[in-house]
Amino acid sequence: MRFLEMIERRACEFPEAVAQRTSTGSQLTYGELWHASGALAQELVRRNASRTDGGHAPVLVYGHKSPLMLVGMLACMRSGHPYVPVDAHSVPDERAASIARQLGEPIVLAAESLPAAVAVSPEGVLSAADIRAVAERPADAPNPAWQIAGEDLCYILFTSGSTGAPKGVEVTANCFDNFCGWDVELAGPVATLGAVWIDQAPFSFDLSVFELAGALATSGTLFSLEHDTQQDMEALLASLAESGAAVWVSTPSFADLCLVNAGFSQEMMPNLRLFLFCGETLANSTAAHLLERFPRARVLNTYGPTESTVAVTAVEITPQLAAAPEPLPVGSPRPGTRLRIVDAAGSDAEAGRPGEVVIEGDTVAHGYYGRDDLTRAAFGTASSAVPGAVSPARSYRTGDEGWLDESGTLHYHGRLDLQVKLNGFRIELGEIEEQLRRLPGVDAAAVTTRERDGKVSHLVAHVVYSGPRAEGESDFRLGLALKEQLKPVLPHYMVPKKIAFLNALPRTGNGKVDRRALKAL
Repeated sequence: MRFLEMIERRACEFPEAVAQRTSTGSQLTYGELWHASGALAQELVRRNASRTDGGHAPVLVYGHKSPLMLVGMLACMRSGHPYVPVDAHSVPDERAASIARQLGEPIVLAAESLPAAVAVSPEGVLSAADIRAVAERPADAPNPAWQIAGEDLCYILFTSGSTGAPKGVEVTANCFDNFCGWDVELAGPVATLGAVWIDQAPFSFDLSVFELAGALATSGTLFSLEHDTQQDMEALLASLAESGAAVWVSTPSFADLCLVNAGFSQEMMPNLRLFLFCGETLANSTAAHLLERFPRARVLNTYGPTESTVAVTAVEITPQLAAAPEPLPVGSPRPGTRLRIVDAAGSDAEAGRPGEVVIEGDTVAHGYYGRDDLTRAAFGTASSAVPGAVSPARSYRTGDEGWLDESGTLHYHGRLDLQVKLNGFRIELGEIEEQLRRLPGVDAAAVTTRERDGKVSHLVAHVVYSGPRAEGESDFRLGLALKEQLKPVLPHYMVPKKIAFLNALPRTGNGKVDRRALKAL
């Protein structure tokens, strides 16, 4: 069943059920969501009737966690327009302006005040007040034929581009619907009527699709953590305790942030039954702490880039896997997905041999918006029929390094572009970070490089440490002690020259470790 059909059914069967509740008290029922999005869909169709760029032009949806964001995104889907979410807090104004320029002269649904830098025609902007006024109108249901379907674009998410300009990933309705079905399967019996899903990631980060699709397709409730809540640890923990959440979706870094507080446990969140992680590497130590603190919850590690619709592999992390010396696997592919590991020449590597991860399947995106050159370089057709695929199967070269074991489980090595050369030695920074996180007292770690004359001169480790310290022990002495503990497990050239201690690792708006900020320290 298609996602929109699922939402309509929920709205008809349980109109008073809560679709979204925010940490600041806003609330939206399924009946309100369906009516408001339908009225807004009709307004979008009316406004686009006279446009010369086609009836399915992208619509920029600007804001944060307001219920108007959900209304806007669903209205786009119901009127045949791909939505382009731009977060008001994590996306800088100039980046938002760049996205708007790439879209041409888009209609903008502004759930929050639009920055002056986003130079679009005022006639094309619907403010929060405008959206509310439209949503409150008596309106017939929009024509179902307007809805996105099949290979129509569902949404466009802009990610970082190597040229400095963001590039828009085009995700089709087929991709979204196929992912949604798997998302619901992953949640299993936890995904029941009224089950609460933590909604932490900005809607401009594809991780948010995990909870958005999973919750709304199963009559669940999104518990959206507002920006101010996330910036105040006391308020954040209070909101989590009050949420009644059954499903947790976030990056591992966000969980690490919460784990620093000893009160973050099953006692605080008694209904929590499932952790879903994606977006960055899940450390063994993070998984182990969560399994210890939340004995009634499962931990799922997943993997996938934006270009393959959120995630394509999953594995349940057991205490045995978490305690193993090897980094955690990222799992087996979903139905309709095939993974290939290719060498530099593009040939398939043998099982156990590392190479670039290539994803083939029915959730691989259409390409990059307005960038045929980039699309041709990264996307293609599947090498052969993909078992289980229910719509066109495409391929995507991820730029990630990994290997497949004999059972077909993917093991992720990190970004190929995060590999560095130091004095001729190839180094994977993620390997050093993993060993640092295994040291007693180390809560979080990230490694960056320092350059001289265009080459890497040395490595710097940034560490959050809560372990014991000798009286009067300086950071320098503690750093020396940690380096001594690394020497038995890392080659000498991989031991960081400097270890800097922080209260917390800086994070991007998407919840990932902000490596640029670390390099600037």
